[in-house]
Amino acid sequence: MTDLLRAADHALFLRINGVWTHPALDMAMPAMTDLNRSYWFWAALGCGLVAWLYKRRASALRMAVTLGATIGGTDLLCDRLLKPLFHRLRPEFVESAVILRAGSHSRYGFPSNHSANSFAAAAFIASLHPRFAAPAFAAAALIAYSRVYVGAHFPSDVLGGAVVGSAVGWLAAAALRKWSRRTPC
Repeated sequence: MTDLLRAADHALFLRINGVWTHPALDMAMPAMTDLNRSYWFWAALGCGLVAWLYKRRASALRMAVTLGATIGGTDLLCDRLLKPLFHRLRPEFVESAVILRAGSHSRYGFPSNHSANSFAAAAFIASLHPRFAAPAFAAAALIAYSRVYVGAHFPSDVLGGAVVGSAVGWLAAAALRKWSRRTPC
């Protein structure tokens, strides 16, 4: 059964990476996959954060700090514990027909850090502000899909990252709710 799942994972990867493509996506997906390196993204996020902190003060600050810690913790969990534990090679080291549209950062790919981090943020935000669930998870799914499209991960890598990230995000939101009930502000 494992061989069947592995074959299906590789076949889906080759479809997304090499068949289901378009020149516009060839430009958009590398930008989406490296959104965290965009100065415009951080400038917009910073402006939004300042406005939100001004409006909500203490509760917004607690949420922003916890969200940052959640993403950082998810990143460390995947990069320092899970990737060395699973030793799953990225597509470029396994498949000969990979089209690399963006570079990868390490030899191992399971679970995807980009996917885990974005789903941790989405689950955290959705848990605390359900009206933002759809756009948060849509953005996380787009980032995860971009990782397969650019050739950096197999679909199971991003699925594993989504599961890990969502679990960490929900747990962090639950911890923040519990902490917020105990601390006045």
